[in-house]
Amino acid sequence: MQVALNFKDEMIAKKVLWVIDRFKNDGVEVVILDDQDSDIIDGFRDSIREIEQIEKGKLNSKPIEEFLNEL
Repeated sequence: MQVALNFKDEMIAKKVLWVIDRFKNDGVEVVILDDQDSDIIDGFRDSIREIEQIEKGKLNSKPIEEFLNEL
C-alpha cells in the first residue's frame, strides 16, 4: 500500500517522518518528492484545466507563435 502526504508546515513533516522512520525495520519505506517534482505536476494540472476551459469556450487559446516562443 502507498500513501502520499502533503505538508504545509515543514516542522510537522519532520515530526511525522521521525515517527514513520521507527517502522523502517518493519518494511516501511519513505520516498520524499521534492518541491520541484510537485511544481512539475502542478504545471501539468494547470495545463489540463486550461485545455478544458478552451474546449468549453470559456478561454481563448494562445497564438501558436506565442506558444513556440515560450518553448
